[in-house]
Amino acid sequence: MKRYWLLSALLMMAFGMLGCGGSNNNGVAPVAGTGGSSTGGGSSSGGSTGTSGSSIAREARTGGNYLDVFSFPINDILPVQCKDCIPALTDPQFVDANDDGAGYLRGDDLVIGVVINGEARAYPHNIGWWHEIVNDNVGGTPIVVTLCPLTGTGLVFNGRDANDGTRITLGVSGLLFNNNLVMYDRRDQETLYPQMTYKAVIGPRQGDQLELLPMTETTWSYWQKLHPDTKVLSGHAGGYGIGRYTVYPYTDEGDYRQQHDYILFPLSNSSAASFFGAKDMAMGVRFGDIVKSYPFQSMLDEDVVNDLVQGDGRIHNIVVVNYKEAKLAVPFSRDLADEEGKVTTLTFQKVTSTSTTYPFMIRDTETQTTWNLKGEGISGPNEGKKLTQLPSHNGFWFAWGTFWQNIGVH
Repeated sequence: MKRYWLLSALLMMAFGMLGCGGSNNNGVAPVAGTGGSSTGGGSSSGGSTGTSGSSIAREARTGGNYLDVFSFPINDILPVQCKDCIPALTDPQFVDANDDGAGYLRGDDLVIGVVINGEARAYPHNIGWWHEIVNDNVGGTPIVVTLCPLTGTGLVFNGRDANDGTRITLGVSGLLFNNNLVMYDRRDQETLYPQMTYKAVIGPRQGDQLELLPMTETTWSYWQKLHPDTKVLSGHAGGYGIGRYTVYPYTDEGDYRQQHDYILFPLSNSSAASFFGAKDMAMGVRFGDIVKSYPFQSMLDEDVVNDLVQGDGRIHNIVVVNYKEAKLAVPFSRDLADEEGKVTTLTFQKVTSTSTTYPFMIRDTETQTTWNLKGEGISGPNEGKKLTQLPSHNGFWFAWGTFWQNIGVH
């Protein structure tokens, strides 16, 4: 905590006195693994080739990250806007999928989907472009949904502090680190968390880490298929006209999501950031200070990747299901406990779907149970059980490679 008092004067001067500098007329920043078995994947240059995994596949290693708050490069945090110039939303309105408040969405728009205690909600990227943070309560559980448009990263956090039970609400600080959103804690107005490491680097809660929760990122049309009863964030909830949420704001040099050389602010040097195109998308899972990535172009269009990741002092057996058409890549634990606590590590393969909702399903060889893409057992000895979905998020490759320089690659 002592380092906070040494650094606060420098950073809080920028944080509290950013004024109106750095925003354009739209209110946005100015343009300036071990290998497991698998059923197949794609090449690093894009497109499926019949085998799963990249030509540069490698195991994840420790180090090469920004988790040590005492060596964190505070001076590399950039003030680009005023605090709250991008207005976070708190407890906003949600509507049914057929409500006019959902009229800003097209079927291929991306959403961050959350299901808690049986309640399904969708948080569209369209609204995240303009607000970046949604403090919400789902199924009686407070959560914080965050989207950084510049790194393509949508992360969902537990909104209940495990230490003192208080509700965590976050705001947009107006600061960036490696082009990534820096969030501030509204409880003290000072604690700062870079979104991708979600560990407080400065402030009264320095060293505290937010709890990442499982979520599903996919297209709006496919989320509705998976959860027909879903609610969605209303386009009338943000204080702007609903038409704004049909407009992607970062187009000054082409579509930011596709232009690999369109990076707004300086980045830390990292050889890993050059493994793929800057805006190529990957899903990643983190265990402690170990991160394993699953680049979309390294997986088959319909893929089942059995893997294991050594991190956090143990081996994590995971399976990733990838459905390219719906931009869906979801990790589950392959370890399944029975009623007596005995754990079986399952190995999955792709099988023909028996439902129009799912393009394929998965079956484990150990129990011959068939599971859908939500991890629900639908036939066999484990019918009615659920696989444990793991916390994860997607992101542009330059962000993965910059924040996690020893990242594992499928």
